[in-house]
Amino acid sequence: MLFSESQIREREDNFYKELIKLYLKYGSVDTIFKVKKYNLPISYPSLHRLIKRWGIVKSVGPNSKLSETLTILNLMTKHQSIDRLYKSLPLSFQTSLTSLHRIAHNIKEGLITRYGTALVITLNNKNKILVGYDNKNKALTIPMTYSSPKESPKESILRVLQQEVYTDLAVEKKLPKKIIPKKPKPFMHLLIGNIKVSVYQIELAKKYLENFKFSSYKVTNHKFMNIDEITNLKISVRLGVKEIIKYYYDSSFDTTTSTFSVTFAPSLVTIMGS
Repeated sequence: MLFSESQIREREDNFYKELIKLYLKYGSVDTIFKVKKYNLPISYPSLHRLIKRWGIVKSVGPNSKLSETLTILNLMTKHQSIDRLYKSLPLSFQTSLTSLHRIAHNIKEGLITRYGTALVITLNNKNKILVGYDNKNKALTIPMTYSSPKESPKESILRVLQQEVYTDLAVEKKLPKKIIPKKPKPFMHLLIGNIKVSVYQIELAKKYLENFKFSSYKVTNHKFMNIDEITNLKISVRLGVKEIIKYYYDSSFDTTTSTFSVTFAPSLVTIMGS
């Protein structure tokens, strides 16, 4: 069966989209090849070039995802022994015992070895924030990923949008980049264990809510919730999220942030200001 030139281009484009989906799902070219049992009609270098050409901001950080690391940091507050903590981790976790000891050492020494970016996405009513549920541990979260101190804030924000807010639109090259501020500036920095997280606010106009659907392999059931609802929830919340939301509330709706107090995990979460 012969295909027309347009049909060939369409089939090629669909193949590329499937690869981009896999990258946004796994965050690693190596993992894509492993999942496909190294049976792909594309080379490692070509796949890296495709990801760059597609406008996808590559993942950074260790092999484990940020959500996994934050889960481990939260568990550290409940386990006195690192070895016991390691034995209690789900089999799906990729963090090694050596990595756990290194994380604990870095926290003890006050070292910042990783960086992250979080987004407080609001509507015109700034009292509502976009949240979802971490696909790994079902904890409530705001969009948040690892980032690099060497990249621009726009790149860091775009990675979060691609991985945790608009994955399907990123695949289709239709992600609304205009929602990223021209000169983004974090309204706060948060130190979670050994991870310094920069937090940015993005306000969505109504047209973006109506015309652009939320989707992600890492975060499910996106919805806007009132701040009061979030802070009063009894369910599991991703480490650092309550602190971010309360700081945002204090700085946006109060005249001072001096009343802020950490209540979730004081030994691991520190507010660093803007």
